[in-house]
Amino acid sequence: MRNCKRYIIALLLPMLVMTACKKDGDTVTLEYISGNELVASATELVLTNATAGTNVYSLSWSKDSIRLSKYGLANTALTNTLQFDTVSNFTHPKESVETGVQKLFTGTSLNMLVLSMGMAPEETKTIYIRLKTLVGANLEPLYTPTVALKVTTFNLVSFLYMPGDLSGGWNNYTTKLCSPTSDGKYEGYVNAAQWNNFKLAEQSNGSGVVYGSVPNELYKLDPGAAQWNIWFDEGGYFLLKANTNDLTWSKTKINSFHISGDFNDWSTTATPMTYDAINKVWTATANFQPGQWGNSFQIIANSDWVIVYGDEDGDGKIGAGEKVYPSAGTHTVTMNLSNPEKYTITIQ
Repeated sequence: MRNCKRYIIALLLPMLVMTACKKDGDTVTLEYISGNELVASATELVLTNATAGTNVYSLSWSKDSIRLSKYGLANTALTNTLQFDTVSNFTHPKESVETGVQKLFTGTSLNMLVLSMGMAPEETKTIYIRLKTLVGANLEPLYTPTVALKVTTFNLVSFLYMPGDLSGGWNNYTTKLCSPTSDGKYEGYVNAAQWNNFKLAEQSNGSGVVYGSVPNELYKLDPGAAQWNIWFDEGGYFLLKANTNDLTWSKTKINSFHISGDFNDWSTTATPMTYDAINKVWTATANFQPGQWGNSFQIIANSDWVIVYGDEDGDGKIGAGEKVYPSAGTHTVTMNLSNPEKYTITIQ
């Protein structure tokens, strides 16, 4: 049974008074349907790579009608927002404002959503979903009954592609940032010129969500139609990070990389690396002597021990905070940060 809820409100807007009120003191009855239901296509899902690109889950609801007893009120006054949380009392919900009457999720988009809520890859947990309906800023919201989904996540690397000046054009998606676990947190290194413009796109063909910047707020991401381009207000080599959970991005300028280790008494300035912009690699040559503690070294950004790289298992893949254990002798160390999915170190 759909119920009817009424609010008595005094409309003081001058336009309504001038065009519709017959006398001072008119009251208007705002009436809308409050018995909306949220219908889910499943109660339990195991997400996998095989279903990453297909629709696996849907939510649907009816679009409530609004009636204003005297003057008429546009349906745009109503706002529907889906809320998602890992607890049933919705203490810290993730929200998505909806303009239609259905929300479809691919395996990838649902996986990204639940990972961004704190779940780990290959973890099983129940999430709770409801629809919040607002009619006006001064009225209490209405909520549908909660639906629950028991979901198992999977480990899927995802990217944000960067069409624009960095990729050689707005139809080119070669430059990208990477999220190793699709948790909404991305990073990558780029060499940019001042005023280079770009955007961040979920898909390599420009489909899906495309993020620009909020007008006059460069470091806030905007997925809406009013977005501006994102740009660099200075040139240089940067570590970029983007967070689609809180809609922010940041850049850290890399002024230098140095090799620091047993061979140079862990100096952060004695052995600088040189950047090759054509091959997109950093290199340095050092003479490694057998050392009491294994002759290890690390690669340090900006000489401040904030960004520190190494490769402890010797597989060539960089790990944050790790060390490298070279054999004795003079070697050229090459670091490649151009592929955000796999930063690498080679020793020759």
